[in-house]
Amino acid sequence: MVSVGTPRPANSAAHHIVGDTSKGVKPARDILKKHGIDIDDASNGVFLPNKNNIDESLSGIKHNGRHPNNYIDAVNERIIQADLTGGKQGVLDELSNIRNILSSSSRDASWYKIL
Repeated sequence: MVSVGTPRPANSAAHHIVGDTSKGVKPARDILKKHGIDIDDASNGVFLPNKNNIDESLSGIKHNGRHPNNYIDAVNERIIQADLTGGKQGVLDELSNIRNILSSSSRDASWYKIL
């Protein structure tokens, strides 16, 4: 994200919307790959406050590292549906929708229910 001009806020974590390592998110990762969207592309990321962040000007759910299956399943479902209905542009639009949800949620929102 920094490489495309999005500065990294202090005490933030770069979150992959479609995870880069979880086995469970493979369906969504495969769709990104099919459309030539790199897992580290800015369109698949969002800066979220980390546990050390006390700056209330950075909104969003607190990043905690590993994410629950509920989140992974919801991302898969959303990306699969976006691909079926809109192809690459649909996937990019859905990544943007998810980014907006994560970055506009309260810090204490639940990763189990965020999507």
